Order: sequence, then C-alpha cells, then structure tokens
Amino acid sequence: MIRNFLLLISLLFILSCDKESDPILPPYEPIAIPFEGTWTRQFEAGPGNLHDVQYSIYQDSIRYQLSGPIGNADYVLHRDSFSLENNRFIGHTTDDQYYLLFAKNVTTDSIIVYKQTVETLEEGLILPVPSASTTANHGWNIFKKQ
Repeated sequence: MIRNFLLLISLLFILSCDKESDPILPPYEPIAIPFEGTWTRQFEAGPGNLHDVQYSIYQDSIRYQLSGPIGNADYVLHRDSFSLENNRFIGHTTDDQYYLLFAKNVTTDSIIVYKQTVETLEEGLILPVPSASTTANHGWNIFKKQ
C-alpha cells in the first residue's frame, strides 16, 4: 500500500514538473527573389527552327515555357529553396522532378540563367555554381525582361 502511494506521489511529481518548452519562433519568412518578373529569349535549334523560352518568376514558383518546331514544354517549379548568395533556386514539378537554376548579371532589363535537373533538393544545395564557359545543360543564357 505504501509502495503504491509512493509510486503515485512520484508520478504526480514527474507530471507536475515544468518541462522546458521550445522557444517560440517567428513564422518562417523566405528570402525574397529579387528578379521576379517575366524573362524571355529566342534561339535557333538548327536553320529555321526558332524557339521561344520564357521564365515567369514569382516568389513561390517559376513557370518555364518553351515553344518551337523541335520542342515544347510548360511546367511550374514550386520553390523549395532560394539563396541570395549565388541566386540559387531549387524547385520541383508536380511530378517531383527537381531543377536547379542560377541567375547572374541581373539588371532591370536582362538576366543570365543556367538550369539543370537534379535528383533531389539536397543535391541541388551542394552543387557548385557552373563556370561561365560551361556548355553543359545548354550553358548560361541571356534573357530579356518582358
């Protein structure tokens, strides 16, 4: 009987102890993407095969549109990460395809963009910024503000 009483007292003591609570954190505020807007470029994929590419950049996503005689695409990259340090954007499509984009030389009327697919968000976070002379993934391309 005394044993049960001591067990009950111990339990009450443990339950009444003030647990250290997690600090209250402010709501997460993502870093603003400073080059929001619509950016376009045209390129020829062989003689007479003019293609149009458009990036519509929003704070929560990027819409990519490609149209031309050889290829067409239209998808949205939902923002997973953005780093202002090197303008690194990582996003995924509704089919969970991840893309890594870098932007540089951003002005009011032009931007240079590099884009490649990655397997995961984590891979996109660790890949280095490509060299200025890279031709991988169609290299760096200049887009004009629309």
